[in-house]
Amino acid sequence: MEAKITGVTTTDPEKIQNFDVNDLEYQGGYNANICYTKKDWDDILTEPKESTEARILGNKGNNHHSVFGHGYISLYLTGIPKLLAMELNNEHEYNTSEKSARYTKMAPTEKELLLYDKWTMLLEKEIRATYPEVPFLMERNRYHKLAMENARYMISVMTPTKMAYTTSFRQWNYIYDFARTAAKEETTNPLKLRLKPFMEEFADTLQKTGIITGDIKDYRNRAFSLIVDDNDYPEYFGRIYSVNYLATLAELAQQHRHRSLYYNMKFLSDEKYFIPPIIKGNQELEKEWMEDIASVGDLIPQGRLVQVNESGNYEYFIMKLQERLCSCAQLETCMQNKETLDKYVGALQASNDPRLNKVLDALMPYTKGARCMSGYVCKEPCGFKEGITLTRKI
Repeated sequence: MEAKITGVTTTDPEKIQNFDVNDLEYQGGYNANICYTKKDWDDILTEPKESTEARILGNKGNNHHSVFGHGYISLYLTGIPKLLAMELNNEHEYNTSEKSARYTKMAPTEKELLLYDKWTMLLEKEIRATYPEVPFLMERNRYHKLAMENARYMISVMTPTKMAYTTSFRQWNYIYDFARTAAKEETTNPLKLRLKPFMEEFADTLQKTGIITGDIKDYRNRAFSLIVDDNDYPEYFGRIYSVNYLATLAELAQQHRHRSLYYNMKFLSDEKYFIPPIIKGNQELEKEWMEDIASVGDLIPQGRLVQVNESGNYEYFIMKLQERLCSCAQLETCMQNKETLDKYVGALQASNDPRLNKVLDALMPYTKGARCMSGYVCKEPCGFKEGITLTRKI
């Protein structure tokens, strides 16, 4: 067995400056030849230019676009609304590094910023009073960062952010088509309507990069998959599962980053908002929270609840539990995964189907508490008792 490197990603400014999209098209043409020739790679590279070009055109024309998926391009996107970033992150062929609204300060409107600063201060006070001198929370300024994490529920899902996003040459061209389609779509969906002008701008921005060819198009009539008008499906739990729940836009942004599972969301006409558990039971703070978040309701704050459908197989669900059933995960995300786990286990136990015992046996270790109780070896044990028992309020 041998391996030969046939393409690499570079951050060299000079190479990027001299980048030519034709190189990616030729890479597709070379890879297409592998399927039909006895030649090895070095021989393919020396074939007549006309033969490669004919193969490029042929593969574009017959929709055999997978050959154009070998080359990957990284774009650094700035000024992109959080909701559009979520649309990109709901697709499955990508890598993303996005500015964290959990740990860094965003740049919302002045009104949102005032509420964000106000609640960062109030929530930190409540966290310190509820969990004084907890080593895990004292490390890395977690008291303050957890307050920031919850205060960002006040910030609009349309707030501009920045991200590095990497996907294939083929997929960027498909995404361009998705954006153009979304910009022209006739819809009454409030989230899609908010995104329309940004979809147009995003498509124009992609066009200017030079990576859009115009003739590598998705022929399956697909579109961005996150926002739907109806996702009321029956729940099911077997080897595969489908579950419905209410979640904030902030929670969904973390949930669907686990790309092995599938998510979509329906915008609810009724305005419902998440209340951080750390202030639940304090009637004065609860009332103040609801008044404040409702005052920016027209901006669609990230604390607004939407209806989510999540589906996939149990193996990947367990992989998600190993990431999200943890003190370091966002509380809302952690508890939703615990709720789904409880539903899953309960449904399997009620089914009495011996064929599903292997699924039940695989899930049962995760019913003991956080992931570290399942046998998962954590590299940085938190030692936070309430986090390990999944009883934390923050």
